[in-house]
This record gives sequence, C-alpha cells and structure tokens, in this order.
Amino acid sequence: TISSTFLQIIRTSETFWKELCHQRWKEKWGFHRRWEEALKHYDVFNECQEARDSRVTFWRQRYFEQEQDATRQSISPRELNLLTFDFRFWIGQPTVVDGRIVVKSGLLQSASKDIRFLNNEEEHQVVEEGNEDWFSYRGALTGHPCREPGIEWFMNESSIIQWGFRPNLWPKGEIRRTELWGWEIRNPNVVMRAIDPLPS
Repeated sequence: TISSTFLQIIRTSETFWKELCHQRWKEKWGFHRRWEEALKHYDVFNECQEARDSRVTFWRQRYFEQEQDATRQSISPRELNLLTFDFRFWIGQPTVVDGRIVVKSGLLQSASKDIRFLNNEEEHQVVEEGNEDWFSYRGALTGHPCREPGIEWFMNESSIIQWGFRPNLWPKGEIRRTELWGWEIRNPNVVMRAIDPLPS
C-alpha cells in the first residue's frame, strides 16, 4: 500500500533522518560539536562498503543514540575535564541601596566563566582500591572566584562531586543533565553550568 511504502521510505531515508537530527539538535546544548561529529562519522560510514551494503540507516541510528545519551545522568572524568563551566552563587553579595541592605540573586551575574576540572597528572588520577574516602577520582580545579591556588576536586562513580582545600572542603554537589542536554553542578552555595562549546 501507499502508506506502508511511505513508512518504509521514512525508515530508510538518510535525508529524512538527517534533517530530523538537525531540527532536534539545533536548540540543544552541544549542537555544533554533535553535528560536526555526526557529519564526520557519516563520511566514514559511507567509505565503508560493508556499512553501505548493510540495512543500517546512519542518521536514524544516530538520532536514537543521542536521545538515549541525553538521559544519561553520570559523567566520566575525561568528559568532565573537557568542559568549561559558568560559576554563579545562589545568593549575591549584600549591597546598600537608599540606606537599605539589598541582597539580590547571585544567579544574575557570573562569578567566573573559566571553571575547569583538570587532572593532576596526564591521565585521570584514580584513587587506589581499598581507600576509605568516598571518591574515586580527583584533580585540580581552576578558575574559581577566590583566585587562590590549590583547590582540588573529588568525584565518585555516581557523579557526586566536591571541591575545596582539604580537609575543609565546600559542600558536596551533584552533577546533573539539564533539559537542553547540557551539564550542571549544584551544591547549597553555587550552581555551575557547562558552557556550550563553539564550532571547531
């Protein structure tokens, strides 16, 4: 029938699924990198005779892979290391206006747009098995508004993260996914959101 033929075309049309991916991703965090990577992988896919002969529709498969990845709530240390975060306090500094003390939301102004969770070594520093600490990974945090060197970060397998100067660390935070597929870190004092990478 016409309807079944149309559905078959939709299921196997690279053009249809490529456009669907573009429309779905263009308003999401990480669009430029996601799109560039998909285009590059599509070129590799087309160069492979075995892939071309298969019944795999590259862009359809890519669409559902990204939909699944968008539900992921944990982040790897390597992925975290590649991101730069915008740092904002929940509560701003008190100011005096017309003789009154006014406290505005700290979310109105960035305290730093250069937060990085780096490694202490070339490879991610994995904590040795049998340690009594709660974390599995650690590294150096740079770009903090306090401007003091020596801030470290610590993260476990569930993406619970904490940072500060040992042993007096700031409160633990949670790494979570935003509705637009970006990454966000929250603790009782601050919220940090990953800055969308620019096109390469």
